[in-house]
Amino acid sequence: MTTIQSIQSNPNASKSIEPKQELGKEAFLKILVTQLQHQDPTQPQNDGEFIGQMAQLSVLEQLSNLNKSLTAYLESSNNISQHSYAIGNKVTWINPETNAQESGIVSGVHYKNNLVYYKVGEYELLPSEITSMEMDKK
Repeated sequence: MTTIQSIQSNPNASKSIEPKQELGKEAFLKILVTQLQHQDPTQPQNDGEFIGQMAQLSVLEQLSNLNKSLTAYLESSNNISQHSYAIGNKVTWINPETNAQESGIVSGVHYKNNLVYYKVGEYELLPSEITSMEMDKK
C-alpha cells in the first residue's frame, strides 16, 4: 500500500528560504564606499555612474522618509476613526481647575502631539479624562 504524506507534515522536507531582496541605505553606502576605496586610480569611475549611484541613494532616502510619514499618517488616521463613535454623545469629566463634574456633547475628534482629543464645547479632553459617556440613541 502506498502512502502519501503532505510536505507540511513531513519532518524531512526541506524548507526553502527566500533571500531578502532589499538594499538598505547602510548597505548601499557600504558598497559605494568600498567601490570608491578599491577603484583603480589610473581608471577612476565614470562621473555619470557616480552621479547615478548618488541619485539612487537620494531616491532610497526619500522613499524611506515617505514610508515613515505614511505609516505615521495611517496610525493617526486609525486612532481618529476608532474614536469617531464619540461624536454626538454626551460625556462627563472632572474639570481639573474647579474639581467639579462637567458634561457636554462631543463635537469632534482630532489628533495633536500623537494623542487623540475630544472637542467638547471649549474643552479638549483626552479619552482617559472622560468618566462616563451616554451613547446617543438614534
